[in-house]
Amino acid sequence: MAVTLLLFSVSVSPLSLEDVADIRHSDEGVEMVQLVTWSVGDTWTYDIELDAVLLVEDSPDLAGSSLELLYGDATITVAAATLHNVSGLLLPAYRLEINAYATGAGRFPEPNTGIFASGQLLVNYQETRWVRMSDLAVISRLQSLDLDFDAFGIWTTGIADFDHEHQYEPPQEVNDFPMRLNESWNSVSLHTETWTGNGGPVQISEDVVETEEVIVYKVTETGQSPANFAGCEESYRVLWNNTNGDILEDRWWCPAVEFEAYWWTDDIALEGVDAEFWLTGYTPAETPEVVVALGTNVSALNQIINVTVIGPVGQTGTLWHHAQTYNFTLESGVAFLQILAGNRMDDTPTSIDWGTHGIIACVETNTDSLNCGGSTLTLEGSAIGALLRQDAIDRAPVVLEVGHETTQRLGLSFRF
Repeated sequence: MAVTLLLFSVSVSPLSLEDVADIRHSDEGVEMVQLVTWSVGDTWTYDIELDAVLLVEDSPDLAGSSLELLYGDATITVAAATLHNVSGLLLPAYRLEINAYATGAGRFPEPNTGIFASGQLLVNYQETRWVRMSDLAVISRLQSLDLDFDAFGIWTTGIADFDHEHQYEPPQEVNDFPMRLNESWNSVSLHTETWTGNGGPVQISEDVVETEEVIVYKVTETGQSPANFAGCEESYRVLWNNTNGDILEDRWWCPAVEFEAYWWTDDIALEGVDAEFWLTGYTPAETPEVVVALGTNVSALNQIINVTVIGPVGQTGTLWHHAQTYNFTLESGVAFLQILAGNRMDDTPTSIDWGTHGIIACVETNTDSLNCGGSTLTLEGSAIGALLRQDAIDRAPVVLEVGHETTQRLGLSFRF
């Protein structure tokens, strides 16, 4: 209701029923980021910097210790594309494997004698992340962190070695495809956390912790990211905030590499270790392309949508729209289907669109290396809703700041 009032308050002319006939049911001419699909073997490499200085300084167990910034590298790889349990349904999803290693100079006490020695803190970080294919929402993450201190070969001691599991219900929609400059949206998820192992300087919980987590996202600018990676001159900067307005993450999505060119987070592990990632390389896997083309990318509720799937000649496959499936055969490399758009609201409904849902078509469906293509369908509640949506896109820069402040204050789940 608040967003609706804001939109009407900035309109310079009233809506009329005559306008409805001229509604554009597409986003032609609007710069935006479309949904991407990855292939098993896609790999991104990064230079990384970790800042755990405050963590050491604030730990009573490490009194007198010191630590400089840590530097290293990381690799993110699409390890699998397969059907995965998403909120009780088997849906196409990716398994990402993240491996990082960093070192930094420090001064720590020897555990038996308490004598301080200088050396290198060694950090090994691994993460398995499950991502829903239809919108790249994060389903779950399992982080593993191993910290050791090497006193230049004299002795090595372990500081922390633990696993931290995260489950998000519903999955955390960290990108909103199609993504536009000045767009803002919220995700509201039940975040379940479980720890096992030794947290070292940080006391990890022995209990399962459940938190209703509200994150406010906004696309604040486009341009070259801090990584300065070639081809990413038109990246989209997405800021994450909590409802108090604190910045949680700063990410620059690069359409050319289909991933973040730059990523900063205020907490990659141990409740306060800042991390920065700068893209240094992108190696896409060589797989046959599968394309999903919709007759319209913007539809009213419960309409029939024409879908064209293009891919390897003669292969069979399956198309997913939510949990609804449609089988096809790529005769001459093309299949034509008709699907029902439905009326399902997504996890971030608004007064100007009912939902945005990815439609995914895959071949090689009996393997862990699904070869897929996808496209996003935007549902509008009515023709008036379509007009409101286009009006809001045109006026997004005017209402962005007011709407963003409203989301922070109310903590509701909507986009504009």
